[in-house]
Amino acid sequence: MGFFDDEDPFDSIVREFFGGEPLHRRKRREQFIRGEDEERKIDFVEDEDYVYFIFELPGFSEKDVSVIVNGRELEISAEKVNGEGIQDYLHQKLRQGLVIRRELPNFVSNKGFSHTIKNGVLEIVFNKK
Repeated sequence: MGFFDDEDPFDSIVREFFGGEPLHRRKRREQFIRGEDEERKIDFVEDEDYVYFIFELPGFSEKDVSVIVNGRELEISAEKVNGEGIQDYLHQKLRQGLVIRRELPNFVSNKGFSHTIKNGVLEIVFNKK
């Protein structure tokens, strides 16, 4: 049984009628994503066994990004060290770096994960509990 399998029987009717996802599912996602007030786009997708956290980090490459899990906290830090081929104003912004901290949802196992970054999109894959 998956994280979103505890669905109310009427949610499928509401979803079919009005579109979108059920309110209780949306609230759980928003607890991790935290709304539109952030500059970075953050999302997650899940299947039966894995949860994929996706972060937009334009301008950063694999060597610029560090991903650490400490207990239930996910910490992503990024800092552009090499500015070759980048405009000065952009390199200054990327050199300042950023740190994103999020508490992992309870249905995510914090034991082992993998991450990749391609074209400024960071994908972190966790196993489900």
